[in-house]
Amino acid sequence: MRDIITLADDPDLAHLVDLIDILPSPDVASFWDPKGEGNYSIGAKIKSDLTTILGGQGSAGDVDYFAVHVLKYLGRGNGYISEEKIGKNLTALQGLPAAGHAWIEDATRTAWILVTRYSLPRWRLSRHPSEAGAAWRKP
Repeated sequence: MRDIITLADDPDLAHLVDLIDILPSPDVASFWDPKGEGNYSIGAKIKSDLTTILGGQGSAGDVDYFAVHVLKYLGRGNGYISEEKIGKNLTALQGLPAAGHAWIEDATRTAWILVTRYSLPRWRLSRHPSEAGAAWRKP
């Protein structure tokens, strides 16, 4: 049985969900689906991630997948949803440029924390942490 991760278990996950919550709902196509991709849109992916996590079914892999989606589609330097668009669409902040910048920085940092927390063991594969970087060390 896989271990379930809830918002109560991981405050960084709870924070990232809160950040997503101040954006338009994943059903708002004008924000999340500018290319008309429907079920394959960014909003559909985020909605699916949130449904799993908020439904009490989120495993470490699900949390990692959600965080990767945030990094890819909303994180700093992404090519999908611009900082300007995020800033203009933050609930109740109505276009405050600094808010969009701060949101992206916070979301990027928080998503990266989650990705490294839940992916790092898989990235290392079977190596022991002390072996990490061994190929770059001089003898």
